[in-house]
Amino acid sequence: MKKIVSITLLLAAFATASGQTVEKNDTARFMRECRQFDQYVLMTPFDKAVIDSLTECQDTLIAHYRAIKPRLNDQQVEEYNRVKGHFSRRVIEYRGEKVGEGLQATGDSIAKAAGRVGKAVGGFFKGVFNR
Repeated sequence: MKKIVSITLLLAAFATASGQTVEKNDTARFMRECRQFDQYVLMTPFDKAVIDSLTECQDTLIAHYRAIKPRLNDQQVEEYNRVKGHFSRRVIEYRGEKVGEGLQATGDSIAKAAGRVGKAVGGFFKGVFNR
């Protein structure tokens, strides 16, 4: 619950910042929001609700970035892209862990089934050849 509240506050901050007109100091505010988003992404354990909320935050950042991009210098563009990369990596890691857990469970089921099938076939042939 605490995570969802803090994510909602973060989303509200991004929404109000993106709704304002682009000003001279807007680039500094945008970069501060990017850094806050990045820190939150790197420190927060992910689950489905967190990913959904952070995806909305990232969508807001992307919209703001598109509006402000001409005013950003090369270092700021690089930092923004690094933040995007951190978020993407964390989402991929989370989804990869979930897929890995599913594959592990599937592999365990197949191994058990193969063992049972092998015993069944072996038992059948032992019965046929009276061993």
